[in-house]
Amino acid sequence: MKRWKGRKQRKVMTDDGWKATSTEADSQTPCPDWWEISIINPNARERIGYPTQKPIKLLERIIAASSNPGDVVLDPFAGCATTCVAADRLDRQWAGIDLSPIAGELVLKRLRDDRGPLFDDVIHRTDRPLRTDLGSILRYNAPANRKALYGEQSGNCGGCGHHFEARHLEVDHIIPRSKGGTDHLANLQLLCSSCNRLKGDRGMEYLRVKLQLGN
Repeated sequence: MKRWKGRKQRKVMTDDGWKATSTEADSQTPCPDWWEISIINPNARERIGYPTQKPIKLLERIIAASSNPGDVVLDPFAGCATTCVAADRLDRQWAGIDLSPIAGELVLKRLRDDRGPLFDDVIHRTDRPLRTDLGSILRYNAPANRKALYGEQSGNCGGCGHHFEARHLEVDHIIPRSKGGTDHLANLQLLCSSCNRLKGDRGMEYLRVKLQLGN
């Protein structure tokens, strides 16, 4: 903001972009391109020591601007639970997911600290939820799956890439069942017996690395 011939001059937004005006009646302060939210003070009660913790005011503003009370907020990387706590404060339903067991404990602790010790409406699950949107699923090595996969892969092994007759290929789970993989066709592939033994109960990343290194 500057003075020009005794009048305050500010920028105003018009259809043609930013323009300066010297008429104080229609002058406005431009909306900034950032939010002035302070970092978490090292001694703040909010800080819990999580390396990527964000200020709860930041998450509250994002949630308030992008949802309505009663909406569902999903945080697939819950971490230290800031998003879950902010959503809870703003009367949103929420779900947090994280690989670390500590994340689940942090959600419960921070909500207890925020809402008091008597809250009891949070469902804490440690199992892997099963999908319910896939309909009826054939057994993974059903003939129909083998036929579909053989055509999809043009008869080539999903590991080494060599071509084989159908009887020399085996049905494999791309994501192992021990890691939450299902028998759905999208999670299946055909491997030659050598690649299938090499992969075992591991992911495809392991098989690819072993093949690149020559076993």
